[in-house]
Amino acid sequence: MNTQIERTHSEPAAPVAGESAASFKLTPAQRHVCEKLETLLAVTPIVALAGADGFGRSAILDTLARKYQGKRISLRDVTAATAARGPDVSDAAIGALILDALEHADLVLVDDFGTLSFDTSAIRLQYFARVVRKHIYDTVAKSGKRLVLAGRLPVQWESSTDLYGDAAAMVDMPLFTPNDYAAIAENILGPAKAAGIDFQLVYRFASMLNGHQLRAACKLVEADPAPSATTFIEQLERYVVNSNARLDEVEALSFDSLPGSEHIAAQLDTHLVLPLKNRELAQRLDLKPKRGVLLYGPPGTGKTSIGRALAHRIEGKFFLIDGSFVTEPPTVFFAKLQGVIEEAKRNSPAVLFIDDADVLFRIEHISGLARYLLSLLDGLESETANNVCVMMTAMDVRKIPDALLRSGRVELWLETRAPDEDTRAQILKRWMSTDLPGHASIDYALLARSTEGFTPADLRRIAGDAKSLYAADRIKQRSPASGTDYAKRAIDAVVATRSSMATTLGDESLRVGEDRPKGKYAKGVGGTAALDSCGACGW
Repeated sequence: MNTQIERTHSEPAAPVAGESAASFKLTPAQRHVCEKLETLLAVTPIVALAGADGFGRSAILDTLARKYQGKRISLRDVTAATAARGPDVSDAAIGALILDALEHADLVLVDDFGTLSFDTSAIRLQYFARVVRKHIYDTVAKSGKRLVLAGRLPVQWESSTDLYGDAAAMVDMPLFTPNDYAAIAENILGPAKAAGIDFQLVYRFASMLNGHQLRAACKLVEADPAPSATTFIEQLERYVVNSNARLDEVEALSFDSLPGSEHIAAQLDTHLVLPLKNRELAQRLDLKPKRGVLLYGPPGTGKTSIGRALAHRIEGKFFLIDGSFVTEPPTVFFAKLQGVIEEAKRNSPAVLFIDDADVLFRIEHISGLARYLLSLLDGLESETANNVCVMMTAMDVRKIPDALLRSGRVELWLETRAPDEDTRAQILKRWMSTDLPGHASIDYALLARSTEGFTPADLRRIAGDAKSLYAADRIKQRSPASGTDYAKRAIDAVVATRSSMATTLGDESLRVGEDRPKGKYAKGVGGTAALDSCGACGW
């Protein structure tokens, strides 16, 4: 090589498992990286290639190794060398492999550099700083040879003067574009089959797929004589793309089972579900799901239930962030948060559901959360992330930072409120056990009149308490009452408890039911007054 790297573009890329060397081609993004590496290697002795797994790092290294008769060192080589020398000298084995390769080749390319050692701590990086600077870097600089260090942990390439020397340069692996999706499909399915798949549509469905995911989907449709974007996406949804919320772990609720939520369901269907589920129409009309949605209202009015219903509506693409994420130190919280966000982007279209956001914003040691979400919402405008919607819930909308509520960020406000009398009757009917005596003749109109100021959560509790009262009579062998009587006794118990709380705390708005002050909004059992506005009515 002798310090000269001349770029050519006629060499075929390295094959991957399942493809032949004659037909395999790098994707446009991979070719661009390859050209950048060649340009930099012509003027600097050491180049770092950083990128996540699955975007063609190894294929690029193989291409350069073959093109310039270089030596590629892989994880397999290091494993074999380490086994021969003992488990505690893996770093020494890596250093020896690199030095040995530099004696026999003008270009050495080290793959999986970020994961080659058993020890990925700062001690390992300090070791490599010494090895690379004192031995490898000096060898490269004096001999005119070239070294590429590639890995999947970008943090190891930051502030890396000690590790690579002043002359080191860095290249990042970009995410794939629709053209890259098409190129990978051509390698696996052949040009004719790949041409029948609209990868603009596939990309709109999932814009952050890696090569492993695309290859798996291609293999799943390989037997189809004429695969389409629809069949390709179906295979992605069924076998490849996953979320962090399994449907069997999310309560099976639908909007139909949430009386009073019809308006909210209609808004979410129009502005969120439609663009996500009707891909061809959304692409034709350039429709994008709302980036930000706020569900606000008193506790117990169904915000979380609406989120669960939405999770089922979009078939499980649902990523939950709640108080369980709050940890000490705050760096752990933001690391966990970033992990979920990246997973949502990789599995887009997706909903990132932030429960009780107004409470999270008031936690002092994660005070940077609002700024973090501002950056996230602004970043969701980009082509690779615009299929992620952030849905926040809040009991008090006044606790949400103003900057988040500006147009273009949280764009859809949906208020949940305590249900009216007709809706209360429907909710009680939804949850009341069919095992109660006289279930078919329960007087829901009477019960609804007795539960003024009750939230949906309160009403669900009433249904459960009525069943418990019936079970107690069964165990004590008392004559059973009617379902209406059990429900009324449960209601009276809640009314009495809330009356006692109102007297003790001096807050008359705590009273509910027949004890509730007339002409005022009462608080639900959670303790926050409903907002009196003409906005969307929820439940």
